[in-house]
Amino acid sequence: MLTPGFEYEGFDEARAIARRRRIRVGLPIAVVVVMLLALIGIAVYDYKTMRADALALSQGVIVNLESRIETQIEAYLKPIPGIIRLSRDLLAGDLASGIPGAKAETLGIGMLNNAPQLTALFVGDDSGEFLMVRRYAEDGRNALETKLIRHAPGRADQLEIELTRRNPDGAVISTEALAWDRYDPRQRPWYKGATEQRGLYWTDIYPFFTDRAAGITAALPLLDDDGKVRAVVGADVTLDSISRFLDTLTVGKTGLALIIDDQGQLIAHPKAELIREGADGKLRLTQIGDLSDPVVHRAFDRYRVQGHGRRDFDLDGRRYISSVTSLNHLLQRDWSVLLVVPEDDFVGFVVDNVSKTLGMGLSVIALAALLASLLIRQGLRADRDALRILERQAQLDAQGKAFGQLAAVQSSLFDTHNPQALAALTEAVRHATQVRRISLWVLNATADALVCIDCFDRDTGGHTQGTRLSKANHADLFAALNACESLDPVDASGDPRLTPLHHQYLAPLGCRALLAMPICVAGRASGALWLEDDGTRREWPGHVVSFARAVANLLAIRQASFGASAKPSPDIDLDADSPRPAPPTRPRVAKLSTPYGDDFDTSLGRRRAAAFNARLATRADGEGGPRAEMLDSLAVMSLRLTDAAALAEPADSDAKETTVAFLLRELQLAAGRHEIGYLKFLSDQMIASIDPNEDPDRGLQQIVEFAMDAKTICETVLSRHHAPYAFRIGIDLGPAIGSLVGHEHRSFAFWGEAVRMAGSMADTALPGTIQVTESVYQRLNAHYLFQLRGHHYLAGLGELSTYLLGSRL
Repeated sequence: MLTPGFEYEGFDEARAIARRRRIRVGLPIAVVVVMLLALIGIAVYDYKTMRADALALSQGVIVNLESRIETQIEAYLKPIPGIIRLSRDLLAGDLASGIPGAKAETLGIGMLNNAPQLTALFVGDDSGEFLMVRRYAEDGRNALETKLIRHAPGRADQLEIELTRRNPDGAVISTEALAWDRYDPRQRPWYKGATEQRGLYWTDIYPFFTDRAAGITAALPLLDDDGKVRAVVGADVTLDSISRFLDTLTVGKTGLALIIDDQGQLIAHPKAELIREGADGKLRLTQIGDLSDPVVHRAFDRYRVQGHGRRDFDLDGRRYISSVTSLNHLLQRDWSVLLVVPEDDFVGFVVDNVSKTLGMGLSVIALAALLASLLIRQGLRADRDALRILERQAQLDAQGKAFGQLAAVQSSLFDTHNPQALAALTEAVRHATQVRRISLWVLNATADALVCIDCFDRDTGGHTQGTRLSKANHADLFAALNACESLDPVDASGDPRLTPLHHQYLAPLGCRALLAMPICVAGRASGALWLEDDGTRREWPGHVVSFARAVANLLAIRQASFGASAKPSPDIDLDADSPRPAPPTRPRVAKLSTPYGDDFDTSLGRRRAAAFNARLATRADGEGGPRAEMLDSLAVMSLRLTDAAALAEPADSDAKETTVAFLLRELQLAAGRHEIGYLKFLSDQMIASIDPNEDPDRGLQQIVEFAMDAKTICETVLSRHHAPYAFRIGIDLGPAIGSLVGHEHRSFAFWGEAVRMAGSMADTALPGTIQVTESVYQRLNAHYLFQLRGHHYLAGLGELSTYLLGSRL
């Protein structure tokens, strides 16, 4: 098999072997695959057929369960209207002159003894009198209690209570007179509902305080000849029996049946309590949301959206069947039966049966595949040997072609006036190794920095130069380079020696793997050849490592001969503000030169200044007269305010100035604290810079600190108007032009690349953030926390990165 990553130009032998391989391998595999597909097809057909039959049968089971529940509820509640109507008719002749206590009590006792679903039977008249016979528990047995509210003898305006209790055998065990408890039947929902409806009235489900159970009340009014309501007869019915009935049902293996209303209140549930205390200590009905059952929650949500009917849904990788049937035709209430059951309860056996059948068939196919593999193995052994030979041949041809290209440009390889030779070198090595990027690095004269003299990127097809890595930030990398030690991590972030390099250089470019070959002459390193790739590699192949080492050795040989014939050149002065120590007196190894000459400063800031001055030079007209001052390095900050409405509002409720006036005053004070020498406001933007005579590094730090203060000020002021991020800040460090402008009142003004780039950074920043250029990042990454944001193009330099400024380190 040919190694991935190499561009083979075509081998007839390889194609012939591949054809034989396809036949030798393909035929036995095709037979096994056909057998496997046939088995899978049969299994799928059986599964679908059996599953469809099981689901059709489950539909009948669900319908039958719903019918049983409706029948049970109807049998439980249907006698209630008849009992109330009979009680009303029996008492009708006596209710005209008040509630007949003895007769009503006897009637209530008889009804409760013969109708176990009744909890209480009661009657209330239009004068406020009330009689109720209800059940209560005594020693685990049901007993009866009669509560009579009547007018006190001789006191028509005063009511009293007589409470009579009977044991389970019906004998009176106590009678006591109590003060009226302010209970007025005329104010109860069952009385009002029956009065308004003028017929049988069912209340909504509500908690029975005495029994601590959920129930409903049915009531029927008694009308006189004039149609006036004289009294209302009613009965309380608890729903515990329905819950107990639901608990006896078998809904699949783990299914559940419950009764709910449209508000999500539980009417009946096989397990859950129907009544619970609320946060205020009062009894309330249990809601669907109170249950810790996500399956019931999902089924109820589907019902609220789609209404009654059958709905299937998936939850946590399991499929469920839900069915909701209305009970409105029984009670004229929005009650519904909700059934939820896992689909596996009905079709689980289908999966088991098909799995067993499929397992037996796969065993037979596995035996056939084993025999076929033995035949294929014998035939492929010779093919593998032949392919290994062809693979090695392809590798040697690719490397030989690369060496041929190197030989063609060898004479001008290190010519500082011919950068095309370096481009040819990196492109040839990239083609031979098929990595993403190839870069060639040199040590500067004082050996405290690595400078990239050419880098070729496969994805963009372009070359870049000038990236600088200082020894102070990459001590372990320099130690390995000075020891002429190669580095070959496939994940540079996991190598402690390369962690800073990964964060600063490799990761922003999308690379993780690095193969670094030192270029050493006479035991001393003067540069390195780097192969950079993405994170898909598991290891660096041996032939790639050998080829990279050979190229590095060729560069070392050529460098030695080039250095011997060339005149010594001064070292690159990368820090003009700090004098360098004199070079050692021992014989020097000639260093690789940059395409710009030995005296060219390859730091990003100075390369930008050179490119900027070069563009200015092409536009110079040669005429005399006053000229503006060219500044190689100027720190500039741009602030954009993006919410015009917020700026026009008052600064606060007591302020007499607008938000923009208050904000600019605070920014001016902050600029004074940070000694910002240049501050200009125009419309909704602000430009800040330093005295051009200041040290650039100190001035940049002043600008950054001022920007962080400005960010805090803007957030604080604009948050009062609910727009804390209605601003953007950009910072650049680069070349600019400065000049005195004006006639009577002359002032200094800046313009040029740094001002433009700072404005661009502000325009493209995220709301409420500070975006900086790569020039700022390279100067301050050891002191502040940055996050890579993106890239931008700069004329004369190519693509550069942008960063978001976070906080101080």
